[in-house]
Amino acid sequence: MARETTLVDAGLGNLASVERALVQVGAAVHLTSDPDRVATARMVVFPGQGAFGATTRAVVDGEMGEALRMVIRRGDPFLGICLGMQLLFDGSDEGGGERGLGVLPGWCRRFPEDMHQLEGEVSRRLKVPHVGWNNVQPPGEHYYFVHSYYVEAAEPTDVMWTATYGDVKFAAAVNRDNIFGSQSHPEKSQQAGLRFLRAFLLGGRA
Repeated sequence: MARETTLVDAGLGNLASVERALVQVGAAVHLTSDPDRVATARMVVFPGQGAFGATTRAVVDGEMGEALRMVIRRGDPFLGICLGMQLLFDGSDEGGGERGLGVLPGWCRRFPEDMHQLEGEVSRRLKVPHVGWNNVQPPGEHYYFVHSYYVEAAEPTDVMWTATYGDVKFAAAVNRDNIFGSQSHPEKSQQAGLRFLRAFLLGGRA
């Protein structure tokens, strides 16, 4: 039986591919931009792409932000993807310093522009944003990332998985009780990403 899942359209994009992936792993997806429908949902996925700014400020300070917090406080399963994960935290350096939903303690920092990676005897400069496949630990699988900012969690126990870009080790996935977050795009991460989404639907870890 398909698991009823509400996919939030908060004006942050990244919806169609997430919806397809959720359906593929057994979700009955209801796409909505209505805060009232989100507030009464029993399972919520909150995707996002782009940057902290005016749109995220409207979400955080508006009815949608309160609806998202209500779902989390009630203890229903909640998944934030990419920018949706970053918004779970206190805020970001992006945009001169923008607030997040503040349901998990921590802050989003920008990758340094001067990072390098040693490949044999050659030092290669790394680009920001970080775009592409990266090994994630502990599952030891590769997931697809697109981001210039990363979560610096205040509570280490909130970090479920990690990845490394240059010399920065960052939170690739987070979890506390009913709250899950993925900095990668599981919907673009082939079978590993589908396993992550299926595990969320079933109430566990990938």
